[in-house]
Amino acid sequence: MTDELPLVLEGVSYIYGKGALKKQILFDISATVRAGEVVILTGPSGSGKTTLLTLMGALRSAQQGSVKVLGHELNRARERTLVKVRRQIGYIFQSHNLLESLTIGQNVQMGLKLDPAGRRNARQRIVAVLERVGLGEHINKHPAELSGGQKQRAGIARALVNRPRVILADEPTASLDKQSGRDVVELIQELAREDGAAVVLVTHDNRILDIADRILHLEDGHMKPLGEAVSEGASRMLNLLGKHEPGTASYLAAFSFALARVAYADNVVDDNERDEMRRVLHDVAQLEPSEVEFIMELSMMQSRTMNAGDSSEEQLGLIAARKAHFLESLYAIAGADGEVSAEEIEEIRTIAAEFGIKHSRPMDT
Repeated sequence: MTDELPLVLEGVSYIYGKGALKKQILFDISATVRAGEVVILTGPSGSGKTTLLTLMGALRSAQQGSVKVLGHELNRARERTLVKVRRQIGYIFQSHNLLESLTIGQNVQMGLKLDPAGRRNARQRIVAVLERVGLGEHINKHPAELSGGQKQRAGIARALVNRPRVILADEPTASLDKQSGRDVVELIQELAREDGAAVVLVTHDNRILDIADRILHLEDGHMKPLGEAVSEGASRMLNLLGKHEPGTASYLAAFSFALARVAYADNVVDDNERDEMRRVLHDVAQLEPSEVEFIMELSMMQSRTMNAGDSSEEQLGLIAARKAHFLESLYAIAGADGEVSAEEIEEIRTIAAEFGIKHSRPMDT
């Protein structure tokens, strides 16, 4: 059972402070994470994400409910049990937290527990994990000689050198540029699946949501279904679009969602597809770059959590003059990565049918 469910939370609540300063941060949280699964935890600042992560990491105890990690109940557990659990958890932080006076190899060595097996195999394990994260040739360098992305990779190596069964990552892309951040989370995803580790990753970075097997959403200390959060976001999107195109806001929202569905049809959304989505949304609605980013990422989330529902032509305001552009844009997204896959064509056919459009590839018409 513990192999299947390394993390189990049931009815967890947490309160900071006492008396007049008492404030409840988490309310009746229940969740599970399976081995090899990557779960992303989202939510606005102050929603309780980091607090929940520290509960999972045996760094503090909840006042109510049950927190089981690798089969051990953490609430009211003895210190010996907490230490045992912590040794099986890899922590990846927002900042790499490397010691500048030590080499990369020495920093990673700090992640090893000083047991006999660890001492005998330390060098071999350090070299192996640094090679896995692409830093094998940097073992004797100091942090100042590495880029930001390389430093974060070194932090990941330090977290993984003990071969943890649970990986907890708190905003691991916050200090990185787009490409470095993407590389880091894809590395975490790859290593977790190779080792069968359960991963919980807290993030505000909507650009990495597609690496998740599941997304959990916290708001005001309550676990909220992601579909509900997306629906609220969709209302904000309609209000935003209505300011630009009052008569076509519903069409533009549906159009954005359709673009996202095609981009995600093959389960991989690369930077070329994202750039093409940005271009199309800007051309259609003349939105500001920040507005395009909000709409695009919300649409990407929506494409994973909601069904199309009632998308009749009358409801969505899809008039005949827009049909050709609609299909052209879907194929532009599909072809942005260099090819139009069978999965993407099938998704476009499905969308066209939902919108009452006779499907034909634009290049054939």
